[in-house]
Order: sequence, then structure tokens, then C-alpha cells
Amino acid sequence: MKTIRDPVHNLIQFDLKTEGLIVRLIDTPEFQRLHHIRQLGLSFFTYPGATHTRFSHSIGVAHLMKRFVDRLLADEGARRAAPGGERLKEDRLLAMAAALLHDIGHGPLSHAIEAVTGVHHEAWSRLIVTGGTAVTRVLEAERPGLAREVSDVIGRSHANRAIVKLLSSQLDVDRTDYLLRDAHMTGARYGALDLEWLIHSLRLGVSVPREGSVEAEVGLDLEKGLSIAEDFMMARFYMYRHVYLHKTTRAAELMVQHLLLRAAELAEAGALTLPPALGAVLALRSRRDPEQAAEAILGAFLTLTDATVWSAFFDWQEHPDPVLRTLSRRLIARDLYKALPLPEGGLPTDRLYELHEEAAERLRAHGLAGLDGRPIPGRYALFLDTEETIPYKDPYLLPAGRRPAETTAGGGSDKESGAPAGGAGGTGVGEVPAPAKDDARARGGESAAAPADGDAESTVAVWMIDREGRAVELSRASELIRFLREHRHAYRRVYVPREIREEMAARLRALR
Repeated sequence: MKTIRDPVHNLIQFDLKTEGLIVRLIDTPEFQRLHHIRQLGLSFFTYPGATHTRFSHSIGVAHLMKRFVDRLLADEGARRAAPGGERLKEDRLLAMAAALLHDIGHGPLSHAIEAVTGVHHEAWSRLIVTGGTAVTRVLEAERPGLAREVSDVIGRSHANRAIVKLLSSQLDVDRTDYLLRDAHMTGARYGALDLEWLIHSLRLGVSVPREGSVEAEVGLDLEKGLSIAEDFMMARFYMYRHVYLHKTTRAAELMVQHLLLRAAELAEAGALTLPPALGAVLALRSRRDPEQAAEAILGAFLTLTDATVWSAFFDWQEHPDPVLRTLSRRLIARDLYKALPLPEGGLPTDRLYELHEEAAERLRAHGLAGLDGRPIPGRYALFLDTEETIPYKDPYLLPAGRRPAETTAGGGSDKESGAPAGGAGGTGVGEVPAPAKDDARARGGESAAAPADGDAESTVAVWMIDREGRAVELSRASELIRFLREHRHAYRRVYVPREIREEMAARLRALR
């Protein structure tokens, strides 16, 4: 028996005879790299205790997958009634391996580097699992074809929908561990769930997503689990508001994104020599198909850690480029950009463009200009942050992304969408909205838009299972969740350097 002492789950144990695969995967170099990738990226700027790693989180997720699956296997009646329910037992080890490896592709500084390269961590995870690495060899030694199956579970395309949803849905083992772990390590106790009752309330059921089809659903008992389902959603709501989307953390994340973007621009212009591995990864931003190109540089990616990127930031403090130099110095000194709220209802795209240019001009008046004496590019003087720019998508809590399909016990489906209408809110990292004649606004609208590929799990609802084994979408069962979903957290800010905060705040007030 392999025993691991964990601050969240206390003792985590894997049987070396039946679960030895998990221990062998933990010992691979690719998994050990996660010791050097912080789980919450730059949140330590806000919460000093938030220095825990993807390594501990991933082991916690594998442990929870084991407990969740074993709880569902214990309910023989529901297992036999649900489509594919009998496969849970034979796919138990597969589910645990996928849970352990689901975050193995995370790069340095959480999601910041993804915004620059355009390659989602899930794509890296699948490459690591199937790309001839030590992880691949361990999986294939266990059973030929297992690496592809693990990749399919991570990519949500595996035929066993029950284990896919246990790993990637709105109530899954990944979210359960990170809520508990992040709450514990930050000291923000909003995520302190009653884990034992949540596991006790787990059920398998069925839904009818379209006529003539029946699908297995993993959910909570409607009678026993409604309160814990509400607690789970409220924990996420408060963790989003107070931890994941904290203005200080978002300022640091946006600064890192723009710092890496500037480094990539300078490297392309021949004005900066990047460390080879970092240069290879940042160069993906200019490739037509970044994810396809990523396969050729997997080895370089696997050498990147938080420490290697921070080392570059320290070096760049003396670079002649004023943007690269100043952003590096500010980040290391924790002299972060300051948040300012956008006016209610947002701003026209043309006005946002003017604000970027105005911020750059005001910075020049404070002594920060380009090498030629002209203002720095506006995209580095003011950062726009709306629901579409953040890496977290949640249809229950934020306007960005589709709302979950509402399937009743009778099998009806009512899909609603609540995604931003684009315009200024849809700009990527480093993009300044160009002047336009229309009145597109940086705000959450109500036009339909599918979530990004990496956020497909956002479309999966939280299910409650009634006595007959039928799945009921959570907001149909809970008045609290109906209210929460209809009053989702609007998120619209700009960030500017402290030197011009008061000037830009007055400017924004004048626009209201």
C-alpha cells in the first residue's frame, strides 16, 4: 500500500497490487514536473499561502475519483439501470489514471501562458499522454491502447460517459478537490464543503437529451443531496468572487500575459534572445495551427516551470525595451496595475480605443515612453478585463459561456445561451479594440455563443437524481440556484499603472 499524507484528504492510499499503475505514473518525470507548477499561478500575490502545486492537486483528484467511483459501484441497482453503468467497474483504473493526469499539461503561471500561445493545457496533457513520453510507456505497459483511452477521457470523447462526467462536468472530482484545496491553502474558507455527505449523496441516473436517446448522468440524490449541491455552487460562487477573480490576482495575470506577449514581439523582431525552451513555446502564437505545432516542441515545453519563467523576468529588468523592463520590474516588486470599474453598461469600442491611447499618452507624461520618445503601445498602458478574457467559464456563475441544458425528469430540453456579444469584450491578450462605426460594447450580452474548446465541460449541468433514477437539472430543483443563475456575476474592469490611476478614474467617471 502506498500512503501519502495530504493536508486536505489526510491519508491518500493506493493499493500497489490493484492500483500500482497510479504510483508508477506519479514517479514519471512528466508528473514530477508538476511539483514546480503552482496550482493557483499568481494568487500568492493576494493570498501568501497559495503556493500549493498541480502535483498535490492531481493526486487529490485521483483519490477523489477512486472514492466517487467506489461509491457509485456500491449502488448495484442504479449501476445496472444506467446506460454503461456496468462498465464503471472495468474502467475504474482508467478513470483514476485520467484523473491523475488531467492537469499534467499545465504550463508555468497557470493560465497566463495559454493566453499568449493559444494552446490550451488540455492539448498539452493529451500530447504528454500519447506522445511517446515516460507516461505513455507506463500506460502502454499496463495495457496496450490505455494511453489513447486516457487521452479520450481527458478530451471528453471516451465512450464511457459516466467517467468523463466524473472528471469534467459542473460537479466533478477536479472541481471538488480544487475548491477544498484552494480554500484550505488560501485561508478563504468559502470552499470548505461537506465532502463526506457529497460522496454519500452520489447517484447514477439517466436523462433523455434528445428524442430516442438515453444517457447516463452522474449526480446527487434529489432528496438527500440538494443542500450539498447548493453548498457546492455557493462555494464556487464565493471562490470565484474572492479568490480566482480577485482584482489583485487578475492584475498580476494580465501583466504576465502582456509581459510574455512583449517578449514574443521583441524576439520576432530580433531585439530579444529568449531562453530556447521559452522561445519555442512563445513562437507558437505565430503558427497557423498552434496545437498541431506544439507536438514538435513537446520536449521543450516539458522543461518549463514557474522557476524558469520567473528567472527570465528577473533578467528582463535590465532590458533596454521600456515595456519589457518596466513590466518585469513592476511584477517582481509587486507594483501591480490598479483596477478601475468600467461604467455601468460598458463603453463603445471607439471610446475604449481612445482610452488605451490616452493611457499611453498620460504614461509618457509620467516619464514612461518608447525608445523613440513616443507613447508606448496602448495595449500595454491599459488592460481590459471582462467575462471573455478570464480563463474561468461557468454558466451558473458568469455571463460568459452557454447555460446548461435544462433537462426535466420527463426528458425535455430547453437550451438557453448567455454569452457576451463580442465587440470590445472579445479582444484577446494584447489586442486593442480598433475604432468601429458600430456600438459594440465591453459588456455581457445575450447573443448565443459556444464556449471555447477547452471549456466544453461548462455546458454540462449539475444533475439531481430522483427516486426513479431520472436526472433533473439543478436549477429546476432549487430556487436558490435559479436565483443565482439569473443574477450571475458581471465582470468588467480595466487596469492601469498606479501613476495614472486617479487620472484615468476621473476620466471613466466623466464617461458615465
